[in-house]
Amino acid sequence: MRVSAKSDYALRALIELASPPDGNPVSAEELGRLQEIPHGFLQAILADLRRAGILHSQRGQSGGWRMARDPSTVSVADVIRAVIHQSALVRKSIGGN
Repeated sequence: MRVSAKSDYALRALIELASPPDGNPVSAEELGRLQEIPHGFLQAILADLRRAGILHSQRGQSGGWRMARDPSTVSVADVIRAVIHQSALVRKSIGGN
């Protein structure tokens, strides 16, 4: 199965967030550094995952990102649906093909 770069990055970020060593929120900067994900791209991915109810953001000096749900309840399909907008999933037939 092929996945987009956005889906790949989202899955890699969630792997980091699923088991932070100290249980504290992880900053986007740290996630990007750990998984080599471009910062701007990561910010959009994290926002998509937050809107889908998969992540929770915490503001402030000790803020960052954490799982909003138990990681065992999040499927790969949930993540892909969260970051790939429905318009990208619909194929339009041109010329009857």
